[in-house]
Amino acid sequence: MAETKPTATVKATSVQPKKSSNAISWIAPIVCIIAGYAIWRFIMGSADGFENPDKGGGFAPHHKGPKDALHRMYEGGIIIPLLVGMLLMVIVFSIERYLTIRKAMGNGSISDFIRKVQYHLANRNVDAALTECDKQRGSVGNVMKAGLRRYKEMINEGSMDIEQKVISIQKEVEEAT
Repeated sequence: MAETKPTATVKATSVQPKKSSNAISWIAPIVCIIAGYAIWRFIMGSADGFENPDKGGGFAPHHKGPKDALHRMYEGGIIIPLLVGMLLMVIVFSIERYLTIRKAMGNGSISDFIRKVQYHLANRNVDAALTECDKQRGSVGNVMKAGLRRYKEMINEGSMDIEQKVISIQKEVEEAT
């Protein structure tokens, strides 16, 4: 009969999902469409830009005879606020993505961070390597920290063989990414 090795149980992952809201995903489009309407109605549709303004006002005044190109765009109708709102959404989400990516990069050079972690691990100082991960404060640091935490647990684990420990660490890193 084939010999089987007993397997030790491994704790669940220490990686916790980030509890942040994506409020910008639903607030930004609404605000941008409202801003698009305000730009269309009060800037493109200002009465002083037309030869024969509509004195009645309302949601969409019927001005006649635009004096310049900006006020001529007003004559495009109610589709213009939607288009302006979409342009604003592109700008808002581009800025949001830029800020998110900059934050994910963390502090300092990634190559310097990796060198410091390697140095601490070569000197068997896992706690110092974890401290470097906290200082980096980026996505690379967070993934490295998850792997180092599991590595620290596996150092003291005696009931598992090396292959099981490596698989456990790899699983932790995969779940952190």
